[in-house]
Amino acid sequence: MSERTTRTGEAPHYDLAVVGAGAVGALAAYYAVRRDPGRRVAVITHAGRGTGATRLSAGFDTPTGHNPAQRALAARSTALFDELAAGLGDAGRAPVDVRWLVTRENTAALDATMADGGRTRPVTGEQRALLDRTFPGLAHDDEQVLLATAPMTAGQPQWLTDRLLDEVLGRPDNTLLEGFRVTEVRRTGGRVELVAADGGRITASKAVLAPGPWVLDGPVAAAARERGARVKKVVAFHIMTPPPPGAPALVLEDADAFLLPHHPGGHWIFSITSPDWDRGPDEPLAIDARDRQLARALLARHVPGFLPHLLGGRVFSDCFTPGHLPVVDTVGGDDVVMAIGGSGSGYRLAPAMAEDALNLLDGRPRT
Repeated sequence: MSERTTRTGEAPHYDLAVVGAGAVGALAAYYAVRRDPGRRVAVITHAGRGTGATRLSAGFDTPTGHNPAQRALAARSTALFDELAAGLGDAGRAPVDVRWLVTRENTAALDATMADGGRTRPVTGEQRALLDRTFPGLAHDDEQVLLATAPMTAGQPQWLTDRLLDEVLGRPDNTLLEGFRVTEVRRTGGRVELVAADGGRITASKAVLAPGPWVLDGPVAAAARERGARVKKVVAFHIMTPPPPGAPALVLEDADAFLLPHHPGGHWIFSITSPDWDRGPDEPLAIDARDRQLARALLARHVPGFLPHLLGGRVFSDCFTPGHLPVVDTVGGDDVVMAIGGSGSGYRLAPAMAEDALNLLDGRPRT
């Protein structure tokens, strides 16, 4: 008989239940066992580990923010990623040069977003020559400028999530519950009880809920809506031509889009901002004619040589919150915390979100 079950029919009990096996959930579980190796943790997912937004994330980490809180989160996540790399031996991140195409009058505003206090600078002649070789037909308006910053990073979100969960599940008292769709969280007998759609249940002393884009179809839906959470479609096309070695990323700042070299796949990722709001992850999602028209218009304006290679891509949903600032807060008591609202940046903000969630549960001040 498991030590978590004291009598026949009683729900298994854990010290911590983490709902969501994406980047935020995996990090919360990892930090929990790092702080207390004896803490018994159950990671719960209605599907499989690392599915959803984490699996489809481009992993592009530009430590920027449009307000002080965003910048603080981004800077802290960057430091935490470095700590992860030291602790795991590798965090699956590689440097990538970044070039920015931005309206001249918005240069100062772009500088202000840099979490590390860095500044953009005009591209050199050598850098411009590389851009012209890399992005065929590269063009911009007279009022736009090309700028350079210090290298940023491209990560492997699903790979990192698997590494983190392997660390958690390597401890014998911890477990991963797949196919356990939590529909209700209630308190009974001084414990948190998590009930699944099929009637299955477990209890825990505390819980972190990091459901990603499923946030509006679960036990924290009402609390999330109160805080302005919505879901929207996220689209990243594939440009099916191999990026050359050392290819930089190109951020189309004014269009909220970017071109990122994806060397493992032998293609480019072209992320655009889809206009489709209120499209949940359980709906049929596909790249549609409007998405393609938007992508083609941006390429025709800036990188027309990529147009023949625009084929397929990735599409999913993500949770967005007001000001694109994640919500990490208690729900109905200090023993349950939700961590939601990556707003398309869940991977790059995940370490800070997870640390804040665990700090709330452990009674520590937010960093």
